[in-house]
Amino acid sequence: MLEPMLNLRQLLLLAVMVVMAAPAAAQSIAAKYVGRPVEEIRLLVEDAPSAQPGLLDLIELRTGDPLSIAGVRESIGHLFSLGRYQDIQVEAVDAPGGGVRLTFNLIPLHDIERIEFQGTLGLPERQLRNVVVERYGNSPSIGRVDAAARTLQQFYADQGFHRARVEARPDILHDPDRTVLTFIIDAGPRAILGRTEVTGDPLIPPQEFLRRIGATTGAVFARPRLQEKLEEYIRKLRGRRFFEAQGSLRALEAEDGRTIDLTVDINPGPPVTIRFEGDPIPPDKLKELVPIEQEGTVDEDLLEDSESRLENFLRQEGYWKADVQVRREQQREELAIIFHVNRGRQYRVAGPTELSGMQAISITELTPLIPIKTGGVFVESGLSAGVSAILHLYRTRGFASAEIKSAVNEIDPPRPGEGLVRPAIVIVEGPRSLVGEVGVSGNAAIAFEELSPLIRIAPGEPYYEPKVLESRDALALEYVNRGFASVVVTPVPRVSEDRSRVDLVFNIQEGPQTIVDHILIVGNVKTDSDVILRELQFRPGQPLGLQDQFESRRRLSALGLFRRVRITEVPHGSSNERDVLITVEEAPATSVGYGGGLEATQRLRSTGPGGAAEEHLEFAPRGFFDIGRRNLFGANRSVSLYTRVSLRPRSVPDNPELDGTGLELSEYRVVGTYRQPRWFGANDMTVTAILEEGERTTFSFARRGVNFDVVRRLSASLRASARYSFSNTRTFNERLSEEDEAAIEKAFPRVRLSGFSGAIARDTRDDVLDPTRGWFLSGEGSVAARALGGQVGFMKTYLQAFGFRQIPSTERVVFATRAAVGLADGFERFVDPTDADGNPIPGPPVSIEDLPQSERFFAGGDSTIRGFSLDTVGTPETIGANGYPTGGNAVLLLNGELRFPVWKEFGGVLFVDGGNVFRRVTEFDVTELRGSVGFGVRYRSPFGPIRVDLGFKLDRRLRRGELEPRTALHFSLGQAF
Repeated sequence: MLEPMLNLRQLLLLAVMVVMAAPAAAQSIAAKYVGRPVEEIRLLVEDAPSAQPGLLDLIELRTGDPLSIAGVRESIGHLFSLGRYQDIQVEAVDAPGGGVRLTFNLIPLHDIERIEFQGTLGLPERQLRNVVVERYGNSPSIGRVDAAARTLQQFYADQGFHRARVEARPDILHDPDRTVLTFIIDAGPRAILGRTEVTGDPLIPPQEFLRRIGATTGAVFARPRLQEKLEEYIRKLRGRRFFEAQGSLRALEAEDGRTIDLTVDINPGPPVTIRFEGDPIPPDKLKELVPIEQEGTVDEDLLEDSESRLENFLRQEGYWKADVQVRREQQREELAIIFHVNRGRQYRVAGPTELSGMQAISITELTPLIPIKTGGVFVESGLSAGVSAILHLYRTRGFASAEIKSAVNEIDPPRPGEGLVRPAIVIVEGPRSLVGEVGVSGNAAIAFEELSPLIRIAPGEPYYEPKVLESRDALALEYVNRGFASVVVTPVPRVSEDRSRVDLVFNIQEGPQTIVDHILIVGNVKTDSDVILRELQFRPGQPLGLQDQFESRRRLSALGLFRRVRITEVPHGSSNERDVLITVEEAPATSVGYGGGLEATQRLRSTGPGGAAEEHLEFAPRGFFDIGRRNLFGANRSVSLYTRVSLRPRSVPDNPELDGTGLELSEYRVVGTYRQPRWFGANDMTVTAILEEGERTTFSFARRGVNFDVVRRLSASLRASARYSFSNTRTFNERLSEEDEAAIEKAFPRVRLSGFSGAIARDTRDDVLDPTRGWFLSGEGSVAARALGGQVGFMKTYLQAFGFRQIPSTERVVFATRAAVGLADGFERFVDPTDADGNPIPGPPVSIEDLPQSERFFAGGDSTIRGFSLDTVGTPETIGANGYPTGGNAVLLLNGELRFPVWKEFGGVLFVDGGNVFRRVTEFDVTELRGSVGFGVRYRSPFGPIRVDLGFKLDRRLRRGELEPRTALHFSLGQAF
């Protein structure tokens, strides 16, 4: 027996027919299903059961609900909103319990999974793929396939394949629903240049001209490249003052498409000379005021603009009635552009500007607003600026109808050729209006108590229109952020008869509040939808506010998982409910980076008499390689591997002849990182494994370690972090005195550290790499102990503050400052004594309270105190007998820097640095600071500032009987702090 079945699309149509007096039979069929309980809902994708999460939530009907046409219509709308389906078929059949079984069969849009190329390509496949991907993305929609084919065909034509044929063939695959887009290409012959001809005068032999633009016989005819070469040649002609030079290409294709006859038309025009007649203009200003050579043209717009610039310049110099006229003159074979300059008299101000008509505001308050001084040159724009400033002041005081007029009274000058003026300003104040009552009407959704703080104008204040508009905008924004997208706020002032009082009412037409119905996410192939939902600031059933949309888009973009993020509303007919469609385009999961550079720094080497320390300027090439994989398992987890190597001069402290000679792989760093955001709530968790070897001035070290970090962002600018670290550090190539070698590193050459640390930081800088304003404040404390599995125990604190401020009334001049203090203390313990080679010797245990060498504080160098070599700043107690620093338990750093632009991407710096390193915290003494001053150059590169600094010591001291060098040169990447 056949089961009765009715397609619900037919059902909807029949429902309309019923309303329009459809036949009784149709009405009875519709009535058979509408209103009956829904016993089962099935979702199919191309007739196969769907396992896609979240789809069933988009169905407005639920099991047990009566079947309604409106519910089916809403469900179809939700599903279509996803943008994944080209058709949705809904069927209703009788269910065993007497109800209805609903089946939604979804016919998907088959996204393009990959792009392939077949046929006679004639060009590299990589090049063709880039053309398609750059224009249409990695997965172009099916609807843009024909456009992509046309783009490829045009690209072939631009490369000389004028007979190329490109056919796009999408092959639809099922389970999963994907499409392979194949471009079948027949490149055909590649056209070459046959006969070439030059018309006009290129000013060089025609064959030489054709060679320069790449248009010689037998060359491939690629029109874009030829056009680019021709335009480059024209630019060079204009650089030789042929400012009207023009050129064009005319191509005639042979019947077989293999050769192109080319005609190049070139017209250099006459050489152009620029002359100035009449009164002189400062030569250093001419190129700026008349930029004909920079622009390479003499069109009328530029000439008129140059006229205006010259006149404005002269008027700023006091030539109030200056006049400039420009004309063209053809002189033999040249075109002359002649500027006739008539400066006229230079006018000066005979006396203070006459002010009249003011009553409510005193003359002493108005006079400073007029930037015109007695005896100075008269600049009319200064008078206009004063009028505007006075009018603004009256408006802010409530004089809404005030009028300010000005006049320039020319008086007889004392000497011929001079001009004198006495400016005058007449004020018509009119009545002053104060705000009376301020109210709000039409506000049903938001109480007046919540709106009143947003109103920026209060009773008793002067009535000032911009403040009223500011209040209107603030009220409207509050409504929009609460989901009232169509709100209209209209200020309605009620002015008293004498215009002294204005009662103000903000009339609000709220309109409907937009409520989020469903949140639909598309485009996330690898990313779990929960990762996206977690960043959204709105939820189903809540209002859809503008600020929430902006913040959600920002947070999704900040994840680094997506190339593009789009948030759009999908309306439900006349309902105020909206589906919100989140469309994302995922970024590549794997990233690879590499690069290199050169570091220059001054280091101490044992090349002096008897192995004494001497400063040497050394260069170290370095390179890095970084590979990362983001969005592991679709949950925004990431893993990365970073490697860096550096070749440095050889370190042989016991052999002065070899120390600092040759290159060796003395520094490397390998870091593996696993990051998981939202670890147990709002925390970001990072596990880092480190393998490194490096050089300090007084020792080399090899470190192996693991760090476990948890970061919690408390606000947009405040974050807290905690860390557990375990590391094993070995020092070698030590340049220490005998007494220092008896310390902890000699007693325990392999130092194992295990400890916890915590930090809190507040960062309001506008740019991490090159800030111009803001603060960075941080404090860090750590403790290591043998009870935690280490060999050494200590406590350590480091506090620092960075401040950045742009100097007012300057162009990007920034004052930067840094203050930092570090304090540490080792836990006392006893070890067996050892000889100079680290071998145990008889004797009582030795008490040790020192820090491991790698945990001590050092100062001096390009990022701490410039003017000193790396790590060479310290009190005498922190400098070994051989001149090498050993570090200390306390450090103080103070820096001030003035950064200013110089030219284009280059900038300059003036700095003052100070500080010192102390052996013990109890020896901390701010009167023993060492300092330096200096200057530097900055280049703003795409990857950060490149800097060169030259520092000068303020107090040179003797070191092993010799005076320290006066200066130190530093070269590095990034700002010093």
